[in-house]
Amino acid sequence: MTWVLTSMTMLVLLVITVMIVDLGQVPSVARPAVTRTAALSAREGAADAESSRPRRAAPSPSGSASPAVPASPSPSASDSAPGVQVTDASSGLSYLLLSSPWRPGCPGVLDTAMFSWTAGESAIAGPAFVAGSTTDWYGDACSGLLQQEFQYSSPADLEPTATSLADALDLAYYYGLPHYLTIQDSSGTQVSGHQAWMVTFLMTYPAASSEGLAWTSEAGAVVLVDRGAGQAPAVFYASVPGNLGTSAVGTLIGSLRLG
Repeated sequence: MTWVLTSMTMLVLLVITVMIVDLGQVPSVARPAVTRTAALSAREGAADAESSRPRRAAPSPSGSASPAVPASPSPSASDSAPGVQVTDASSGLSYLLLSSPWRPGCPGVLDTAMFSWTAGESAIAGPAFVAGSTTDWYGDACSGLLQQEFQYSSPADLEPTATSLADALDLAYYYGLPHYLTIQDSSGTQVSGHQAWMVTFLMTYPAASSEGLAWTSEAGAVVLVDRGAGQAPAVFYASVPGNLGTSAVGTLIGSLRLG
């Protein structure tokens, strides 16, 4: 009897051992792994798709943005301004009248609820296909007083208000064409001894040919000038497409004076 029990015990232990070995050989279920190469390829594909969409590029801390764009002029305000002048009696600003094809007068289409220009000059750069129709696109330099839509109480507000002006100009005047906006400089300056703030920028048009443009970039600037306590600041705005010579922006700001 004892021998029979011993034999049964050994048989049970043998069966348990075999089961343990078999369980150890059963493959585990794993989630599919994504290799580093596949992950990078997917990320690069998404980045390529995003980069193909026209968009405005935000300025980087170093002052550069993607895509790479040529440098615009580095203008500075000056008290000397030889030659024929545009004089704005409302704002007190005056600046050089550029030679032909430029002519006196700010284009009326630039007057909006946020911008009212009281003097200026302009030249037609050429046709542009905007919102399904062809229209004249201008190079322009315009001046006026800061509108009440923009907050301003003292020279301490020059920088933030000038930055707000640049943003508002982008939305008001350039939205019809897909473009990149690169802020190239934002700094304090003086105009005829008055504190001022200047923002210079460059527009680039990635779909210039399909929009019928004779230019691929456009240099621009906005200058906000404090006129003293109790008076609205003066605003100067210039934007010149490449086929009209973007160096004109620097020339105009170099001739800018107040009073």
